[in-house]
Amino acid sequence: MKKFLSVAMSAIIACASIFSCTLTAFAENAETEDVTIDCSSAATCSNWEQSITVDQATFNATRLTKDSEIIVTFKSEEINEKAGNKYNAELIFQSWDNTTTSVAQDGAVWAKIAPVKFDDSSATYDFESIATAYGTDDFSQVYNIIIGATDRAKITVTGITVTNCKTKTYAEKEEKDSKGTNPIIIVIAVIAGIAIAVVVIVIIMNKKSSEAFDVSTGKFVDKKNLFDEPKNGEDEKK
Repeated sequence: MKKFLSVAMSAIIACASIFSCTLTAFAENAETEDVTIDCSSAATCSNWEQSITVDQATFNATRLTKDSEIIVTFKSEEINEKAGNKYNAELIFQSWDNTTTSVAQDGAVWAKIAPVKFDDSSATYDFESIATAYGTDDFSQVYNIIIGATDRAKITVTGITVTNCKTKTYAEKEEKDSKGTNPIIIVIAVIAGIAIAVVVIVIIMNKKSSEAFDVSTGKFVDKKNLFDEPKNGEDEKK
């Protein structure tokens, strides 16, 4: 019985290790790349106007990872050093009929993101800042990514690069998997089934065995000694 329980516990620990490795594999197997977006249609703008709009068909924001940055380059003109903002370009995540974030107003989202690094010709926006401004890191309902000017300068966007984002093929596969049976759920179900089976077998074997595990002492003892109550006066005789 002791040997069986030891083997059973080893099996459960082994299953847990497999599950941990599976989760790590899923996390590390994401294929990433840097994406350059065509900005040939960008317009010159100023005072909160928009220079370029990137729709979901051109770049789907669900491809962003926690390591992603959106790097924008632009030409600046008529810089106003006395303006309220210190940076020239702002990033905007736009959505409508939105059901994923609490910042939506009547389903509409116009999330403005300030750059974490900037100068008069470039601005960098990181994943954390984007998710914070948008209210969630679920970007499935981001329909437009927009680059606009602040009140500090007139700008014309010349380039947009998204770093460390999922490849289009991987993102499509991930979306397909999310609509089907999640492999992680299957692994959890299998481990849970094994654990339950082990517990049931231990209970059955414990009942049939002449020994039982005494929780109070942490040892296996004879069932008769464990469950039989002393007869009246027996303690006194001892």
